[in-house]
Amino acid sequence: MALLIPLIYIIVPGTTRWASYLYPTAYGLVILFLVLFKKTTWEQLGLHHEHWKQNLMLGGLAGGLIIATVPLLDLLIEASGMGRTELFTGAEKRILDRSGNTISLVVYFGTVTGMALAEQLFLTGYLLQALLRATKPSLAIYLGGVIFTLVHFDLQLGLFLLGLTASGLYFLTGSLIAPLIFQIACHTAGWLLTHLYPRAFTLLGFLF
Repeated sequence: MALLIPLIYIIVPGTTRWASYLYPTAYGLVILFLVLFKKTTWEQLGLHHEHWKQNLMLGGLAGGLIIATVPLLDLLIEASGMGRTELFTGAEKRILDRSGNTISLVVYFGTVTGMALAEQLFLTGYLLQALLRATKPSLAIYLGGVIFTLVHFDLQLGLFLLGLTASGLYFLTGSLIAPLIFQIACHTAGWLLTHLYPRAFTLLGFLF
């Protein structure tokens, strides 16, 4: 299922606008089914209160570094004078329309949070646990990054690094708190790149 649903991108033309919402929804429904029929529990998946403060701090630190990188890169571009070079000419044209109000931002980040939770529950809390039981931790974490990339049907280095880091955080903590916060932070950094710091996007374009 983790690899089947993204095939909609190529099997059914014209679905790319909403297909990205389909598989997180399906993952969430699968997890809900497993919990309702007592095949697993939320605690076993990684949603527990044990050491939650430490996990919150770890996820916040990892995610905060990702977010802070974006304005720092833009500051570096400005301070070094690179912003006046041909490489960054027209970078501001990449900025997406921000005419929407605060409600649209709330909806965006609410959607991102819901999708990240569904993905982390299924891909990390469920699949990665199975991989950790079946193989060495180092291989399981690497495969976790590969699976995270493949299920999005978008071979981006950034997605692989996100999945790899989330898998590593889960292995270290046994909790979904840190991986979830890290993924939300990565989405936030992506929003900053496309809405506020297009010059930094030029430098980080290899990730996308």
